Amino acid sequence: MTDKIDTDDIDDVVGDILADVDADETLGKQMATDARRVSAGELSRAEFEDRYAEDVAEEFGTDLTGGTAGASMPGTPSVMDQASRRSVLKAAGVAAVGAAAVGAGVSSNNAAAQSDSGSSVQRGMVLDTETCIKCLSCVEACKEENHTPEGHFWMEVHRYQRADEEYDGPTDCDSLQRPCQHCEDAPCIEVCPNNSRFKTENGRTVCDYDTCLGCKYCEVACPYHVNSFVGTGVPEYLDGPFEGQRRDAEGHWLAGTPPEGSCSKCTFCIHREWDDELRGTTACEEACPVDAIHFGDLNDPESAPNQYLEDYDESETFKARSEVSDPNVIYVGDEPEGVEVEPVPGPTTHQDLGLEESEPTGH
Repeated sequence: MTDKIDTDDIDDVVGDILADVDADETLGKQMATDARRVSAGELSRAEFEDRYAEDVAEEFGTDLTGGTAGASMPGTPSVMDQASRRSVLKAAGVAAVGAAAVGAGVSSNNAAAQSDSGSSVQRGMVLDTETCIKCLSCVEACKEENHTPEGHFWMEVHRYQRADEEYDGPTDCDSLQRPCQHCEDAPCIEVCPNNSRFKTENGRTVCDYDTCLGCKYCEVACPYHVNSFVGTGVPEYLDGPFEGQRRDAEGHWLAGTPPEGSCSKCTFCIHREWDDELRGTTACEEACPVDAIHFGDLNDPESAPNQYLEDYDESETFKARSEVSDPNVIYVGDEPEGVEVEPVPGPTTHQDLGLEESEPTGH
């Protein structure tokens, strides 16, 4: 363990996150810590696999090195509880799961990630914290678009007051929009014991819901704590299944309301990639009334996010926790890291919009 990256938050949250799942807490903490080290370049992937492959095989019945990566189980129901999901995969064994993948024509997620690595597209966002009016329109739009389970918010706007600034009242505050950062070197990908997390050809970090074990190790490893565990299935207030449910060419279930027993997060509205008119857009960007969200290809100088950055010096922008990973979300404004902050509820709250409160980390 080195001093280069901060893992104190792992110690703070691991117990609460893993309290309600049948997954080894010590193993989860160790793997999450070292997954961040892999992402930061302090530990090689080969060393990580050598260190944990045996423990992962014993705990989950899966092959950390890629033998069971992305192995969709033929006939697996769309909705399973965490225990049954894990027992199906574990009981199948490494060899059987691998054979099932071949029979179903599904390649490993490691292979998918490798084949996508040559793509020149990197979807990402520029978020302007100074322009943001904390109206939560992006939060509401994301909720409606993605039909996330009750208490789960893939986009959130953290509102806070800094100790080094003065404010006019309790609702006068700064903010930080928080989608998934879709990191270039994502700790959640490194830590996943079934290789269910991977990068798409356009740079999104995604999860194959069919093969997710629901172990919640990704929740522990993520420096931004954007993952949430689906413990109650599709919420009753939804009228029906999410029409945007989609699978990629290899059969990975990447879009739609996440099933019970899986971990979920922002996908940059990946289901829109199947729509010619909506491709390259997100619900949160469309809903923002002050143009504080800009989504597009970060590798394209002419894209919306890069054009927006033309008006700002590098000193006026930041990436959150970039020492841990390499996020593909760029913020405009003052970085709050290293400053004491106090969360505040306003000026607009979930209750004001008729939204349920966010569930605490780990639930």
